[in-house]
Amino acid sequence: MSTQDPRITQAQAAWEAWNHLGFTKRSERLKKLASELPPLRDAQVQALLRPLLDLSITMEPIQVMPGPTGESNELYLNGRGVTLVIGDDSASEVAFIGQMISALACGNCVVLQWPGQSEWVRNLVEKAHMFGLPEAVIQHLPDSPLEHTLALDGLAVVAAVCTTEQARQINRLLAQRDGLLVQLVCETDPQGCSHLLQPDHLLRFVTERTRTINTTAVGGNATLLELGSTEL
Repeated sequence: MSTQDPRITQAQAAWEAWNHLGFTKRSERLKKLASELPPLRDAQVQALLRPLLDLSITMEPIQVMPGPTGESNELYLNGRGVTLVIGDDSASEVAFIGQMISALACGNCVVLQWPGQSEWVRNLVEKAHMFGLPEAVIQHLPDSPLEHTLALDGLAVVAAVCTTEQARQINRLLAQRDGLLVQLVCETDPQGCSHLLQPDHLLRFVTERTRTINTTAVGGNATLLELGSTEL
């Protein structure tokens, strides 16, 4: 069973423009946001966000691959789409913000839900809008049962801050969804943020895409082929 939510529809509509900014421009905007937005100016938050945003810039370059028949082949990274950032009773503000910024830096729009901390999340989203993030790029999702939230149409990633047991439950619920697989990215160490600090953490918020341009066809025809794992 799947359900629809207008916030996710709005996020999907805004995703392409946010994704096409590129890693460097997004990192610059998020660094500026982190220096101005009060919840992000905390010393612990800053210590986490700086390396994440610096690392995201290194994901910008396009890798040129061999073209055996004269075509050009390029490999690049792309945001996955809409990310649900969710926390449970064990979550910390630092880890929750870390997951949110990771998703945004990698070209995803985010919807945020943290049962029991709804007012804090709403305040965070409102301030992010005030300091320049587009409204559809970051939104607050009102509290609802976990089963209902994870059944929402249009999710590409679930970034959770939770216990190991809760992570297993989320994984089981995501496995019951129809359609494309939803990537699960968990931080089960909300105090130490050990998963957020892993070098491959940001890679879980992106997908590889290839772009092939063939200008050697008979008659000078040119064809463009672009493939990504989200379309397979």
